Order: sequence, then C-alpha cells, then structure tokens
Amino acid sequence: MARKSTSNPQPPIGEVLRTRRVEILKKGLREMARLLVIAPAHLTDIEKGRRTPSEALLLRISTQYGIDVAELRSGWSRADAVVSEIATQDATTAEKVPEFLRTARELTPAQWDRLIGQAQRMASGKGGKSEK
Repeated sequence: MARKSTSNPQPPIGEVLRTRRVEILKKGLREMARLLVIAPAHLTDIEKGRRTPSEALLLRISTQYGIDVAELRSGWSRADAVVSEIATQDATTAEKVPEFLRTARELTPAQWDRLIGQAQRMASGKGGKSEK
C-alpha cells in the first residue's frame, strides 16, 4: 500500500467506503448494512467518520468491500491487536518497539520486506552474526 503523502492526501476512509459502495459495488446503504449485519445508521456513522468499527466489523468490511485489511487499519489509525500484544509483552519490548518503529517509519515496502526477512532469520537462529 502506498504511504500517505502531504502532496497527495488520501480521502478519509469513510469517504473511500461510501464511494466504493455506491460507484463500484453499486449497493445501497441498507443493502450493505444488511450484508455487514449492522444497522444502516451505524454504516452511515462509519462513512461519515463518526464511528470506527469493531475488529469483527472491520474484517467484514474488508470482505464485503474488497478492501485490504491493512488499508482499513491505516485509514482508521488502528493497529492489529498483535502489535499491542508484542509491544507490551515485557519491559524490553515496551522500551524497544517504539524506538524501532520510529526508526523504521519511512521505510519503503521493499525495505520492510528485507527487514522482516532479517527478523525471521534472527528469530530462527539463522541471523548470521551472533548476538551478545
């Protein structure tokens, strides 16, 4: 997914949902709300940015709208639950994860892939240089 940029700001996620629902999926508000198993008023509030969905609803929205979960999480500034779980698992990670994320903030997708590959090798004990 492309990073947000100040020169080409992304529309709010609710606007993205409404546009996709109307123009691409050709579904009315009530029909989509029924597919999502929510009240039409709830969907209106989500599209207007007055509410954010629960985790379960976020996943249903991803499926019904055909939008990647990562794009939805980014649009709602909502990390996957595993991020919080890992970042608070012990004192070391509570200290290091925020520092790591600040450092990695501007990585490209290819750089993220290389970093993830390195972390996987380190976690499996095949990271190359020994840790001290």
